[in-house]
Amino acid sequence: DEFPHITANPYWFRDPAHSQFDDAIAALGGPQVASKVRIAHFDTGYDPDHHALPKRLRVDIARNFVDGGDPSDATDRTSGLLANLGHGTGTLSILAGTGQPGQSLLGGAPFAEVVPVRVANRVVLFKNSAIAQAFDYVHLLNTTGANRVDVITMSMGGLASQAWAEAVNAVYEQGVFIVTAAGNNFGNLPTRNIVFPARFGRVVAACGVMADGKPYADLEIRLMAGNYGPGPKMKTAIAAPTPNVPWARWGCSEIIDFDGQGTSAATPQVAAAAALWLQRNRAAVDAYPKGWMRVEAIRSALFGSAKENAQESKRLGRGELRAHEALAQAPSAASALQETDADDASFEFLRILTGRGLQASPEPQQQMLELEALQLSQSAAVESVMPADAATASHAEVRRLAEALIAHPRASKSLRQFLGAAVRKDEVRVTVTLPLTGNAVQRLQLERAKSPKVPQPAHRPLRVYAYDPSLGARLKTLAINEATLDVRWEKDLQPGPIGEYIEVIDVDPASQCCYAPVDLNHPHILTRSGLPPSEASPQFHQQMTYAVAMKTIQHFEDALGRVALWAPREKTVDGERHNEYVQRLRIYPHALRAKNAYYSPERKALLLGYFTASGSNAGTSLPGGVVFTATSHDIVAHETTHALLDGLHRRFREATNPDVFAFHEAFADIVALFQHFTLPEALRHQIAETRGDLEKQNLLGQLAVQFGEATGRYGALRDYIGKVVKVKAGRDDESAGNGESDDAEPSVPAKPREKEIWVRQEPKRTDYDSATEAHDRGAVLVAAVFDAFLQIYRRRTLDLLRLATAGSGILPAGAISTDLVGRLAREASKVAGQFLNICIRALDYCPPVDITFGEYLRALITADADLVPDDKYGYRTAFIEAFRNRGIYPWDVKHLSPGSLLWEPPPLPLQKANVRAVLDRMSIDWDKNVKREAAYKSSEENAKIFWHWLMDPKQVSEEEIAALGLLRIDKPRPDKIGAWTGELRRIEIHSVRPARRVGPDGNIRSDLIVEITQSFRLSDPPGGRLRGGCTLLIDLATAEVRYMVRKKVQSPDRLAVQLTLAVDAPGGLRSNYFASKPAAGEPFAVMHRVHG
Repeated sequence: DEFPHITANPYWFRDPAHSQFDDAIAALGGPQVASKVRIAHFDTGYDPDHHALPKRLRVDIARNFVDGGDPSDATDRTSGLLANLGHGTGTLSILAGTGQPGQSLLGGAPFAEVVPVRVANRVVLFKNSAIAQAFDYVHLLNTTGANRVDVITMSMGGLASQAWAEAVNAVYEQGVFIVTAAGNNFGNLPTRNIVFPARFGRVVAACGVMADGKPYADLEIRLMAGNYGPGPKMKTAIAAPTPNVPWARWGCSEIIDFDGQGTSAATPQVAAAAALWLQRNRAAVDAYPKGWMRVEAIRSALFGSAKENAQESKRLGRGELRAHEALAQAPSAASALQETDADDASFEFLRILTGRGLQASPEPQQQMLELEALQLSQSAAVESVMPADAATASHAEVRRLAEALIAHPRASKSLRQFLGAAVRKDEVRVTVTLPLTGNAVQRLQLERAKSPKVPQPAHRPLRVYAYDPSLGARLKTLAINEATLDVRWEKDLQPGPIGEYIEVIDVDPASQCCYAPVDLNHPHILTRSGLPPSEASPQFHQQMTYAVAMKTIQHFEDALGRVALWAPREKTVDGERHNEYVQRLRIYPHALRAKNAYYSPERKALLLGYFTASGSNAGTSLPGGVVFTATSHDIVAHETTHALLDGLHRRFREATNPDVFAFHEAFADIVALFQHFTLPEALRHQIAETRGDLEKQNLLGQLAVQFGEATGRYGALRDYIGKVVKVKAGRDDESAGNGESDDAEPSVPAKPREKEIWVRQEPKRTDYDSATEAHDRGAVLVAAVFDAFLQIYRRRTLDLLRLATAGSGILPAGAISTDLVGRLAREASKVAGQFLNICIRALDYCPPVDITFGEYLRALITADADLVPDDKYGYRTAFIEAFRNRGIYPWDVKHLSPGSLLWEPPPLPLQKANVRAVLDRMSIDWDKNVKREAAYKSSEENAKIFWHWLMDPKQVSEEEIAALGLLRIDKPRPDKIGAWTGELRRIEIHSVRPARRVGPDGNIRSDLIVEITQSFRLSDPPGGRLRGGCTLLIDLATAEVRYMVRKKVQSPDRLAVQLTLAVDAPGGLRSNYFASKPAAGEPFAVMHRVHG
């Protein structure tokens, strides 16, 4: 630990030299005295099972203001990365916690009643409205009177809010003492000034002081430090001990850690000291005629008894907290108390700029601008030029402040215009007087001529590593180390970046660090197509993960003809499961210190790791250096694809046969692989290197080169064209050719040498059956798809080679011409794009559950034939041949011709008139331009409509339901499949989504994709299940069910396979079949760990 601490006494913060809680509690009669004080604790909730909970925890009046939770349950049951698990439990233990057996007292006010109020899931993510509601709840308690609250403690804060100001004023006037955390920073970033609501005058700000008496502030950038300032605020700030104070560990009911830190740990100490003083002086305080006098009396006692440090007052405020000495402070006379001015979220400097003066009441529009300016001022860039006091600020200081606000990347257009007008008010303005005319068209044209509208860009160019940083370490590939991706322009993109689809959160839990978010709208970044690639820049890592993820999303949307949606968050409320819309996929570029990266379905996030490279064979990486998966184009694309596939097919997370997880891995690799062909410079380079023969060793067929080398694999993590093998290369003979005479002593027998060479992998009919592990079996599918691509590429470039070789088709030795490189690259890119589209489109033609590789082959063939009836280049034959060569076959067909592999309509067609009736009731017009949340809600509503239609015997007969492989039942019922008994569940409509595609001949195909599932729950083994169902493709123009992809729920054979797989699978994968919630929720983390 690099902070000062007192090893001999882990409870040092309580001793006479610090907060003095032991002496203060003893002076009141011990921890068991009858309580006269009630404290409201605003935080992330608490662990209901921890033994350190306060003895007088008022769970009967607890409240929860976090969305989706029980309003009367303030317990902390949040899961997920960066959720600050136990923050509320930790601060609650410092406030009034019960000591463990054999341990000292823990909380500063163990006698107090505590009202837990949950306002956030984690300290850095909360809604202003939740905190305002919490203040309003305290106001309500005090109004009714039966459960009056005396003290509010909150170990969190953020940007200014007018709602907070009004709520603070209301409870202050009722007589409630409020203390909140001053806030924390790293290297005084993003701000070292006290955050709100602690910045308000009527709130006491809790700053930090370390064990050696030095301020917990202005520390080096790798250490978290507390906030302080601006100067006027420090008159209502006080410092309490931190870090290394006791902290009850969430989820471990008997464990107290001693790593409590930040101003979060200081805040409850100040609240406890206030409660101690109020406990002693209750009667005198209640006698004050005004409520606010109670607050000022407590503040007077705490401030008057604090250990003053004049040299450090700007960091420690009124001094160091001394709870016992505060008890000696008698309540002030009412006439000696002065009411603190009411708080508001104003910014007086704007009134100075307009010449209205500090006392002028701002109009509503200016109030909004002042609030925005105040929030923007909570950044290091603006703080550095902000005058200490608005009343004494010079004109030049105010002007510099205005210019800094104008330059702030998050400043609104309205604020920039307001400030710009004020700064330029002395400049000569030239106005244009429009001619008087009654012609509205002419007036509009003149207006547009004066202020021509600048069109919004279609794309945002962002620089990335073309593959990963390993290319920049070789002169041979240095020229293609970087690439620029044209990412969809998001006009409201926030620092992070945070956009419509993606939210990058860069916190490093292993290092306890957070990195400032990159602002891609900053002018210096915009003009350079983003930050330059750098392994050492966290902000570049943020940029690259965002850019690659957005590009991957674009490929999906282009292929499917609709907006992409993430898998919903599943919640259980009152025993019923509900789905919740997820707007953004979160990306954590530095989430893990491990050789791993994975998509987390539970967190709806990509967790990207970093690790130390191999010390002996690290390839181009520094032995023992750090390798970041966030800088690998392939890894980010791969994990984003997992998330997109999960959004389409949630049941593909269930390992119901050996192909399911293998398909997830394979499909993610396919997308990452074909994205190589979208990078023009790198593609041309590799075409030139291989002289157009892509069956030679090249980067286009490899994935995660740096990752593979850094983990000692002697090459890429995966290579789908060939592999590196070791072969004998003669013998080491140290005596050969060394000039020794014939009489020399015989040398030591020579050792055989080995060298590594790359060889082309030839397909075998046993490849599929012999591959059992998910990645190995997935590699067979990827190799088949990539081999089909290579065959089509070769066929489509034969004419180019004949033209380039005067008809022979045999290239002469040496480099090929630049023109030929360009033409071959364009053809390779075109074919790769077509293959990527086919592979993605095929997802709409897959069964909803239990997918196999053979079924994916049928989906590929059907998807392509549906859009391109004339297969003149033989794409479908190439797919079939490549799959057959590796032993991948569909099980339910008699021939392998393309026509035989097409999916078929239901054996008993659904009545068109009835289908048309249900289509007319549904909203099915969403496409790539619709709002994503509206699309999600539309899909959910359509699913309900279709379910009611399907359950109506007048619309769909029993025979038609049976033809779909389903059983229509009103409620779960006992049933039997083969020899297994269990419970059959009702039919579910899993997904309803439109698909619009345009073929090469201009043919437009519009379908509705409906996924229907049904589950059978086994009695023995408990927790086992079998899912069945079907996918229907319904022609929106004709109301005809064109294709049905069926997996019957009553299938003894499939159930037997699943039971065998569940028994044989590793523990983590087995839990995807049997009930084991943690592992089932994170199958990709488990699978990657199994893979090594």
